[in-house]
Amino acid sequence: MAALAICALAGPAWAKSSPPKYSLSIVEGETTQPEDSVVSTSGHVEHANGSVRVSIIRNGTTVFQSSGNGGAWMSQVPQVGDVVTLESPAGTTVGSVVYDGLPSIEATVCAGSANFSGQRSAGETVEGGYFTEVAHTTPYRTEFERVGGGQAQITLLSGSTFGGSFLAPLSLGQTVYANESLETPLAGGAVFTYSSENIRPVGACPLPLAPPPPPPPPPALQGSIFKLLHTTIKSVLKVGLRDQVTINLPGTVTQDLYLEGGTLPAYAASNKSKGRHHKKPPPALLLARGSASASSPGTVTVLLKLTSKGRRELKSAGNLKVVLLTTLHSNSGATLNLERRAVSLHR
Repeated sequence: MAALAICALAGPAWAKSSPPKYSLSIVEGETTQPEDSVVSTSGHVEHANGSVRVSIIRNGTTVFQSSGNGGAWMSQVPQVGDVVTLESPAGTTVGSVVYDGLPSIEATVCAGSANFSGQRSAGETVEGGYFTEVAHTTPYRTEFERVGGGQAQITLLSGSTFGGSFLAPLSLGQTVYANESLETPLAGGAVFTYSSENIRPVGACPLPLAPPPPPPPPPALQGSIFKLLHTTIKSVLKVGLRDQVTINLPGTVTQDLYLEGGTLPAYAASNKSKGRHHKKPPPALLLARGSASASSPGTVTVLLKLTSKGRRELKSAGNLKVVLLTTLHSNSGATLNLERRAVSLHR
């Protein structure tokens, strides 16, 4: 918000007449007719014989100043951070502001759009509108006339933003403006009003942002049995069966150890030949099962633990032929069955 300082006025000189009204105004920007400069800083007082002085102070030094009777005007505007003062009479400060460059008008206030929005100094009211400026040239000078104007309908004043709309979309060739103001009461019924206005031609609407490219598809799930550790039936009974599997995506590795000779899960469908049904072997006995999670691509160690039936089978066996089935599951939902491996276990 533009910092505002008000000085209480003393003296009964105007006490028997209407209280004075003081105003300080800053206008910057341009219209569709750049030669018609609208840039200005001005001050005004409404009571007889009131002298006015307006100053722009930068880093403690007065860089621009104008004075007059009843009002003062200059074709300069402050930079953001400059202090602008209104004195009436000269030497008596009525009010001062630290200029913040607001209000501003969003780029989406553009041709073909009815939007009216931007940034404001918090706590200040906002008005806005549009007009078309026409130049009339005579042998002596060029005059400018504002025609076809319309007011913005303000529907939002929240924090440092304002919003609203126009009754019809804006067009190229028009000029749009936003004006913010703050009225402050002074002693004795006097009033000080600060206003700041931003003016600019209506431009083309900014191009919409292109949607981000879709993420590349994940690589195909791959893996292999990196190392199948040699072991004995005695060791499996004691600690289980360990092996190492590589996987190229985050996911899970599951392994099942079956007794050879039965129907494995991936080959459970019945076979038909020349219209005759072949009797399939009974399901293979599941001896052990294990799984391991991979938080990133790499190699994981899988520990297969015996089932109760598998433990009974191994306790009485001298040598066994078994089949190891390995399945990879990626976190994205892909599944891959690795080639089955035949293993011989000895006591």
